[in-house]
Amino acid sequence: CDYLVIGSGFGGSVSALRLSEKGYRVVVLEKGKRLRSKDFPKSNWNLRKWLWVPLFRFFGFFRITLFRHLTVLSGVGVGGGSLVYANVLQIPPQEFFRSGSWAGLADWEQELYGHYETALKMLGATPNRRLEAGDRVLEKLAGDAGKADRFRPTTVAVFFGEPDVTVPDPYFDGMGPARAGCNFCGGCMVGCRYNAKNTTVKNYLYFAEKWGAEIRAECEMTDIRPLPAGQADGARYEVIYRRPTALHRGTQRVRARNVQISAGAIGTL
Repeated sequence: CDYLVIGSGFGGSVSALRLSEKGYRVVVLEKGKRLRSKDFPKSNWNLRKWLWVPLFRFFGFFRITLFRHLTVLSGVGVGGGSLVYANVLQIPPQEFFRSGSWAGLADWEQELYGHYETALKMLGATPNRRLEAGDRVLEKLAGDAGKADRFRPTTVAVFFGEPDVTVPDPYFDGMGPARAGCNFCGGCMVGCRYNAKNTTVKNYLYFAEKWGAEIRAECEMTDIRPLPAGQADGARYEVIYRRPTALHRGTQRVRARNVQISAGAIGTL
């Protein structure tokens, strides 16, 4: 392939789409499973379907990584972190772009404006239509602190149609997948079972596959080997991967001209 993308979360899915749009042959490796709405468990207690712990043969979509002073929650599966994110898509305030060690490098607010705009459109961002008890408490606290004008509903990546009613694609002029209206079940972070949450499976990855990208689920990269120059097929790397869900430990290989590693913050860093 021209580009091998490792990981299908936010980074990998965006790359897969944009590279496919440009006509490159793209292959995406994702170690987790490809999940449908009905595959998400109804309860967190169904650990085998919820947690990703291959050692115990748990092949869910939610990984918990324990460190000494930190616990990291991340997504595993086609769609990566978008399967378990809280859907909140807020553009930082102006002060953020002008603080920190990056402040003097560029006018980041201006540099990133168009990209925020694109991402918000792709992910179907919209103000939350319903405020719950916790939101009302925050609204009251804002008023008590003299900042009532600063309170507003969060911008979320959710389709707010008629609850549980499936309609043709509402975002991309009918070219995307059919969607169902949110029923406010509150299960966003443990896998949406009702086709309302805007994971990257519904947009970036959906169109990447339409443009010819190949997504290989249950394929965990184990090694990247540079190849000698002058390969007949133009490949510069050989990537070795295995099936983490299989009982045998055999490996497979794919040759690529370019490799992009987007396999989650923990794996990548």
